[in-house]
This record gives sequence, structure tokens and C-alpha cells, in this order.
Amino acid sequence: MTDNTGTPANNKDPLHGVKLEQILTELVEEHTWAGLAELVPINCFKSNPSIKSSLKFLRKTPWARQKVESLYLRLKGYSAKKRATKTPRALEGERLQSSGSHRSGSSLGRGRDEMRERKDTNRSNRPGAGRTSSSAQQRGSGTVNPWANAKLPNNPD
Repeated sequence: MTDNTGTPANNKDPLHGVKLEQILTELVEEHTWAGLAELVPINCFKSNPSIKSSLKFLRKTPWARQKVESLYLRLKGYSAKKRATKTPRALEGERLQSSGSHRSGSSLGRGRDEMRERKDTNRSNRPGAGRTSSSAQQRGSGTVNPWANAKLPNNPD
């Protein structure tokens, strides 16, 4: 079965097949530009608003698009959490799950491991890495007194 856009109707995403221009047009009809500016405080709705300029801004600004999509979903009676533009991390997680190539553990853990590896690599590439001064070696052993070689005044007590 297909819907009026020719795509399968069993898609669970309420925004599937809905263009951003359609979303914006319906929101403007429902709330007007002034109402949209109050609900989503962004300049493309406040100063000299137009569909074209708003579309340009929303396509380049994920957080603003997410707010507009959430408002549209509420207008249509869906939960705003049902779907709004997903973050890159969420998209990456979905991609890894669908490919089945992810290791056990979260993607966050792998990121930390990579950071540790980079940090260790950076430490070993620094000038003087791996070399310690003789005084540092003496202090590190814990048995050498750094004052042992100090010259003391001769006191005939």
C-alpha cells in the first residue's frame, strides 16, 4: 500500500514525505509569522519573514529545524518526541545498529578509547618523552636523599 506521495504507508516516521516547505506553510497558516516568532524565537520569523528566507535558514540550522518540526508534530497531534531532526550521534548509532558491525559496548566507549590512544600517542611524540633527568630518577627511587651531596659549613661541635 502507498500513500499519496508514492512511498510505502507503513513508515513509522510522521514526517516521512512531508517537505519542510509544507511544514512551514501550514505553521504560518495556523500561527502567523508573529505567532511563530513567539513560539520559536528566531530572527527569520521576526524580521522581514518569508518562506524562502526561513527555508534557507532552517535547512542550515539543525536546532531551529528541530524546533519547527516539533511544533508541527504537536500541531498534527503527535508527540514532539516521536521524531524531529536527529542528531549526528543518533544517526551514527542507528547506522551502526542496522549494519550489525558494532562491537559490544556503546559508541561513546569507543570514542573514549580512541581519545586515550591519541593521548598516549601524543605523549610519546613530545620532545624529551621517555627521557628523565638524573634528579628526577633519584627522586623517583625514593631512597636517595637530594641533600646528600650538599656542602655544609664545618662546625666543630
